[in-house]
Amino acid sequence: MKKTALLPLILVSLVLAAYAQQTNRLYYSPELGGWIGIEGEERKPTEEEIFRWKMLDALPYQAALPIHRHSTLGQHSKASDHIAVGKVISVKAITNSYWENVAVTLKLEEVLLGDLSSKMITVTGDWPVDDEYGLCLRAGKPYIWNWKLRPKRGDRMLVYLLDRSSVRNYWDTRKFHVKKKETEKTGLLHFAWGNMGVRYLDTPENTTNYLNAARAYIRELRGVKRDEESYYSLLRTLVRSPVQSIREDARSDLMFFIEFCPSFDARRVLADDNIDEAIKYWVEHDVLPGREIQKPNVQNEP
Repeated sequence: MKKTALLPLILVSLVLAAYAQQTNRLYYSPELGGWIGIEGEERKPTEEEIFRWKMLDALPYQAALPIHRHSTLGQHSKASDHIAVGKVISVKAITNSYWENVAVTLKLEEVLLGDLSSKMITVTGDWPVDDEYGLCLRAGKPYIWNWKLRPKRGDRMLVYLLDRSSVRNYWDTRKFHVKKKETEKTGLLHFAWGNMGVRYLDTPENTTNYLNAARAYIRELRGVKRDEESYYSLLRTLVRSPVQSIREDARSDLMFFIEFCPSFDARRVLADDNIDEAIKYWVEHDVLPGREIQKPNVQNEP
């Protein structure tokens, strides 16, 4: 991300912090290792309030920008025009574009989704410089394990690609039954969300797990008909993946599924041993009460 692009985010963060200080009392919790806001009078938070903050903090990608939640394997699978496996042949800098700074040429090994007739493709994207990674690492930035380092010749990658015509139609992927909008293709390819549409196949274990997950997501989300039971079965399996990125993506995708598929009975996750306590807490204290409020009053119906 360009340094100039970070300025609006920094300003927004400062405004929100100032507002929080005006409306809440801040209390440092050694247990959480951070500050939490307490509404109202100056006091220590109750054990229940600390526990709630702990559960919310444990939810996937909660301290990140929305781009992280829209860059999961599930959301990419809904929105991408092409999904493929390729080997990096060359990486060239782009100097005449504000939004992208790298052009990567890939030799395709397998196309999982879409129509890519050429075995050699060039895809543009945006990668932070290596120095920025070091700064974030030393600052203890969340999700640094998910950082996408700039590719180099010989890297093998699972890539989620957008045609330029699809770039603006990417946000509406949260609902389970949403279908990808068809657009006239330009042939100009971009990595989904700059560089977030990349998964490095750097070990045999990662290769097997990423490709199995990618194929399963495609089967569930890009077929003619979607099945809630089958998708839930997939997610409850992937949340136990040995690969952290797959595991956290699946947890986030599960939250989208629960929140934006009201026909699915969210109570089921409370008794599911595969689901972690943070998501169960969120379902019990945020999702279910909200659904109860939205229920029509049968006695008052005409």
